[in-house]
Amino acid sequence: MSAAARELGVSQPAISRQLQLLEADLGQVLFHRNRRGLTLTTAGNAYRHAVALGLDHIAAATATLRAQTNDQTIRIATNFGFAQQWLMPRLAKLREAFPALVFRLMTSDDDDGLDMAECDLAIRFGIGQWSGVHVSDLFAEEVFPVCSPAYLMRWPDLTSAQLRPADLLREHLLHLDSSNADWLDWADWLRLHGVNNAAPKPQLLYSTYPLVLQAILSGEGVGLGWRGLVDGLLQAGTLVQLLPGLRREQHGYFITYRRNHPTDRLLRKIADWLIAETHNN
Repeated sequence: MSAAARELGVSQPAISRQLQLLEADLGQVLFHRNRRGLTLTTAGNAYRHAVALGLDHIAAATATLRAQTNDQTIRIATNFGFAQQWLMPRLAKLREAFPALVFRLMTSDDDDGLDMAECDLAIRFGIGQWSGVHVSDLFAEEVFPVCSPAYLMRWPDLTSAQLRPADLLREHLLHLDSSNADWLDWADWLRLHGVNNAAPKPQLLYSTYPLVLQAILSGEGVGLGWRGLVDGLLQAGTLVQLLPGLRREQHGYFITYRRNHPTDRLLRKIADWLIAETHNN
């Protein structure tokens, strides 16, 4: 409900009212309403399936018309952190590999904002379970604490071989204000390391991962780094990894594009090129 309201730029009560009007018009209850939220009734599920088919046809027709233009544009959607840290350094090589194409980069940290009707190919973070799309693994998730060399000089105890995850509770931890529930935050990372003491309440939340990285690089504190996104900064020595990485095998980055897309062969080639780039670091 909240995501629908954000998508349409209206209030959540307005969405509720529209659903009530729809149910009244159809003479059918579409949702079971309880304290945990909404679930579809049998009638609601059938209606959703029919509406989704119609929207998929509209999206496919739109993509077909776009593909017929002389200036073929491939719209790639992903989150801000992946766009800045992984994709941007490779855009020149991508354009060189596909010189006949024009690439348009679309960014959103809200996974609902990576609308497959609005883009041709999306690079998404999660567990790889999205309906109606082809899904290819790009790289798995590995997360670890990082800081700048300047911060490390001020707090040399962080270089100790006896450093433990619980020791980070006394550090200034930098937090991402994430709209994607799949991303690890400090509370999750510490809990998965058996640290049950709550991390200090953040005084500042950064709206995008590039802002978190900028704060880390400026020596403001310790943040979480994702393998694949911060590799270049580690190799350059502008970031320092403090502890071994934590892997969640099911989570990672995936390349997705709609099934039966009119340019699916081309999108498969682009996806294969991007996957090959993960082995060229």
